[in-house]
Amino acid sequence: MRNLGVLLVDSDREEREKNARVLSEARYTVFQADGLEEAAAILKRHRGRMAVLSELSADGACGLEFLGNTLLKYPFIPFTFLAASPPLGSVIQALQQGAYDFLRKPVAPDILCHSVGRSLQKLDLTLETEKQDKEIRHLLARSREDLKASQTLSSFKGFMISMAAHDFRSIITVLDGYLQYIQDRCKGCSVSEPEGILRQAQRTTERLRTMANTLLDYEAAEKGQIRLEIKPFPLREALLECIAFYHPYSEQKNVDISLEEGSEDVIVAGDRNKVKEILDNLLYNALKFTPSGGTIRLSGKREGGFGRFCVKDSGMGIDKKKLNTIFSQSDVATVDANARIGLGLVICKRLVEAQNGNIWIESVLGKGTQVYFTLPVSV
Repeated sequence: MRNLGVLLVDSDREEREKNARVLSEARYTVFQADGLEEAAAILKRHRGRMAVLSELSADGACGLEFLGNTLLKYPFIPFTFLAASPPLGSVIQALQQGAYDFLRKPVAPDILCHSVGRSLQKLDLTLETEKQDKEIRHLLARSREDLKASQTLSSFKGFMISMAAHDFRSIITVLDGYLQYIQDRCKGCSVSEPEGILRQAQRTTERLRTMANTLLDYEAAEKGQIRLEIKPFPLREALLECIAFYHPYSEQKNVDISLEEGSEDVIVAGDRNKVKEILDNLLYNALKFTPSGGTIRLSGKREGGFGRFCVKDSGMGIDKKKLNTIFSQSDVATVDANARIGLGLVICKRLVEAQNGNIWIESVLGKGTQVYFTLPVSV
């Protein structure tokens, strides 16, 4: 990875220098600014080739305005906010404007280093992609045939990178939740309790391997050749397993997640691992956009010859115009906070339809979202 810097923007000098020492000891190149004007000057000198960690209000100036101005000039910058107890409205607004992440102050050294490491990997990948795209555009100018071939390659490459960024980030976020849960809750507890949580963390890493295989098989999926292992499995059991997997993360966000009363124990025919990928995408999105104190309910029932899954949240909802294009691959190219949602749903749609099912969304802006999908009942 190229030598990229980290810019710390914090008017609290003691906190800023403490974080700077941690990152310097981890061999990162650190720049410091106690105000947003100074930070903007540092970014300009280095052409934005660095990750930014900034408080919401630095030296009396608005961090959200700084975020907007920065991303206009350097849209590739991973921008993380540091805040002791950020207002929910500020968190949502920052994510909508393109913020990469939020970290709660004071930040533990291992979490700080892990977050910065992921940010710089993302930045390095983006810059490398930008460099490759320039080289491709130069080659495309040489002939019409090269133009067609390279456009196809560039489009495929861009989609693959975006898909990997979305899926791996969602699973790594859950893994971070488990590790933080162990650190905060299991000091001095019995041996059996942390072992169960560690097994869930191990399952998370297994999911990462499964996703890597999915990425490698993507070209086959584009041709309608997704490899499936269709076997009967209990719908209710799959839902309960997914709830248990996300329970520590939902506790951290103070979101109540459970199986809805009256859910039926239907046996459906499908690829259980692919169904887990679908539920992971849907439940992660629900948790991401459901505020503290909200609820998420999973349910399953039989409808004719199909078993119907449902993930229902009390989050912000989705605009009606967005709903009309949310399953379109062309829509996921939009660079905004909702693009990652669309990307996950594109994957879900392909996996559901490959198993002879259907997927749809019902949502009212400000009142929550319900995502449904069906699979054939096992005969």
